[in-house]
Amino acid sequence: MKALLKRNIKLYFRDKANVFFSMLSVLLIVALFALFLGQGNWGSDEIRDSWLMAGILAVAALTTALGATSVIVEDKVNKITKGFYASPIKRSRITAAYILCPFIVSVIMTTITAVAFGVYIVAIGGDMPGIAGLLQLAGLMLLSSITATAIVCFFVSFIKTNSVFGSVSAIVGTLSGFLMGIYMPIGNLPSAIQTVIMLFPPAHAASLFRQILMERPMELALEAAPELDLPELQEVLGVVFRFGDFEITPVMSIAFLAASAILFFGLSVMNMRKAGKS
Repeated sequence: MKALLKRNIKLYFRDKANVFFSMLSVLLIVALFALFLGQGNWGSDEIRDSWLMAGILAVAALTTALGATSVIVEDKVNKITKGFYASPIKRSRITAAYILCPFIVSVIMTTITAVAFGVYIVAIGGDMPGIAGLLQLAGLMLLSSITATAIVCFFVSFIKTNSVFGSVSAIVGTLSGFLMGIYMPIGNLPSAIQTVIMLFPPAHAASLFRQILMERPMELALEAAPELDLPELQEVLGVVFRFGDFEITPVMSIAFLAASAILFFGLSVMNMRKAGKS
């Protein structure tokens, strides 16, 4: 399994175009913020930058995991998968290598993104979380990558051609910014769309990232402007999710992410094993 896993990871990073396009959504979000989206009234630059970083981390976890699953599709197209399943290697190890690859890639690319953005925030005089916050951030990056991997592996298990995979990647890359509430703050969207976003597991990862990264900037903003309605601002920016008067707690969001990962991993394994037998 180690050899297969190493092979899959190498194939992803060897394809520079694939790496670029899996990060394209992140680059577009940064560009749009620099040109248009970041010009509104955010209360402070620190709030805006930490809010943007949180959304980007959630998007990166999803799109890079999806980009790494291109190996699965390529192997299907080239009939390599059938060769693997016909070999003495256990099916469970082959499936595990395919699933672990996008998870590891997602963790690597999300970590690189976090470090790069963190350095930028510190360089312009902003604040990053303390040790406890950074540990929470690292744990959440792992959980968001696990959940994103489970979701994309499930959907990719149905894809059999490169053209369909390319279309799915384009759709996910386009919609991810909206579903994470980045192109427009969640609180400014119609209630029906807000509900859809709250049912999208990676959006909960974005919310949790915001709670960690925006804690200190919001404290500073409240000290500078005591009249600031912090609960309303948190709801508008998607720091917290509410169904009517019911607020979704961090524990609930973590449980939802974990349950989604378990569900989609189970479905992915079932589909991949069926594909290996056909």
